[in-house]
Amino acid sequence: MKNITIADIAKEAKVSKATVSRALSKPYMVNEKTRKRINTLVQKYSYTPNSLAQGLAGMPTRNIGVVVDEFPNNFYIDMVDGIDRVVSANNYFFQIMSSGWIVDRELQGVRSMVKNKVDGILIAPCAPDSDAIIYLKKSGVPFVVMNCQADDPEISYVYCDNYRGGVLMAEYFNSLKQDQIIIVSVADHQSVRDRIKGFTDHLNTTVKSIVRYTNAKTYNDGYMLAPLIEEQNSIRTKKTSLFVTNDYVAIGVLTRLLEMEISVPDQVAVVGFDNIRISSFCRIPLTTVSQSIIEMGSTAAMALLNLINNKNEAQPFKHIIEPRLVVRESA
Repeated sequence: MKNITIADIAKEAKVSKATVSRALSKPYMVNEKTRKRINTLVQKYSYTPNSLAQGLAGMPTRNIGVVVDEFPNNFYIDMVDGIDRVVSANNYFFQIMSSGWIVDRELQGVRSMVKNKVDGILIAPCAPDSDAIIYLKKSGVPFVVMNCQADDPEISYVYCDNYRGGVLMAEYFNSLKQDQIIIVSVADHQSVRDRIKGFTDHLNTTVKSIVRYTNAKTYNDGYMLAPLIEEQNSIRTKKTSLFVTNDYVAIGVLTRLLEMEISVPDQVAVVGFDNIRISSFCRIPLTTVSQSIIEMGSTAAMALLNLINNKNEAQPFKHIIEPRLVVRESA
């Protein structure tokens, strides 16, 4: 049997190809009787629209692109879960890629998605003014930035108030008894800078020693860093509070400390930031700051669908998520 085309469906349904297209992409625009007749034929012949052809014709493909920084980090797994809850419920699909924190790769991925005629893009960029963001703005494709706060008033974003999250953690540290404070941070990203600034701006403690380690991006980085922290900072004898600006890395640090038989939290308090779902399932559950990651993904997805469906009328969407402190046994 030959491949069924939209023309075949239209001919048998005795309507135009445009009506078939509307029945599939915007069913509310087609009367119920006609829509049912078309849907019956679509099911009868197992017809699947050609998304690329739809895109070339200027019709919605019902596909969106999602760009994140790294796949292993559960932060992005939770974020994509939130995206999927909205996208699937609205009969959309998505393709996803990781930039690996590489600016050129991020741009190449975005260009590929635009070339493949996605209806819109959700992006957690390397930076709010990265080349990919500049390209997206010029392309005219609807997009929403996640986990960054764009200065450009025309760009939509969903972002946690990371500075406020840092403040919450500082206020918590002010209540702890400690001889020294150690900060472990990930990549030089807007969100991380804001967390650390909020934290350092509001520390009100007599502790004079504040040490910082940088470039810890992964669980393994945290795991490998723990012995160096122990060697350089005498954490077995000095009561220490560790602020790790990322749960994924914090869990690596925490795991290795326990293997080294260093008491947590009695000797070393460990806290993270993000409240990824696995943070509550650690051997010693992790104290952290929640930025409602699933909500971030779902809110961004709803904003993008609104931009897609109201392309000429929708205003830029700006949403800041309020963080909250989650105290568990690790501190």
